[in-house]
Amino acid sequence: MGRRVSTLEILTCFEDQHEALLQLALLIAGDIEVAERSVSGACEMAIHRANPLPFREQLTNWVTRVTIMAAISNTLYEIGPCELRYVNQTCDHSAHLLNGNDSKLQEFHSFLLHVDPETFITGLDALARAVAILRATVRASILDCTLRLNMSPDILLAANCRAMTWLAENRNRSNGKADSRTTKAVQPCLE
Repeated sequence: MGRRVSTLEILTCFEDQHEALLQLALLIAGDIEVAERSVSGACEMAIHRANPLPFREQLTNWVTRVTIMAAISNTLYEIGPCELRYVNQTCDHSAHLLNGNDSKLQEFHSFLLHVDPETFITGLDALARAVAILRATVRASILDCTLRLNMSPDILLAANCRAMTWLAENRNRSNGKADSRTTKAVQPCLE
């Protein structure tokens, strides 16, 4: 490993990555003001409360992870009620149960950085959006998602199934491999 970064390097990374970080935060939060607050809060936390600071080689991934966690924290009020939607649902896709094919997750990550936020937000509920971002961006396992979102693995497997299915269908559609199915808007989760 190399040397640890300085706070100036962290600030520079947040500035350089601002557009991508804001996109990811918006995809989780579903609201631009919450997304902006998440990026700002992540930067503030990274500069003032991170100890130890990351190594230079890890900086971009670390800044992304801190921003995603800030967006999830700022959206827990919306994520929590979605848990009921996934009770007694299962996933029969063996590919969804694996930690993920790295090239497939990289494709999903690239797709997420360019997807129309409104399409993503209306296509998935807050829980499925958070799982999609965690899995595709920081390569979180279902266990990691369980720990970060404080929900059962069964709930998160079902939300992951919804998210991965949506990503595959919409990525294929954007690549010109459209099928006859349409993705309908998801209703907000209510308590």
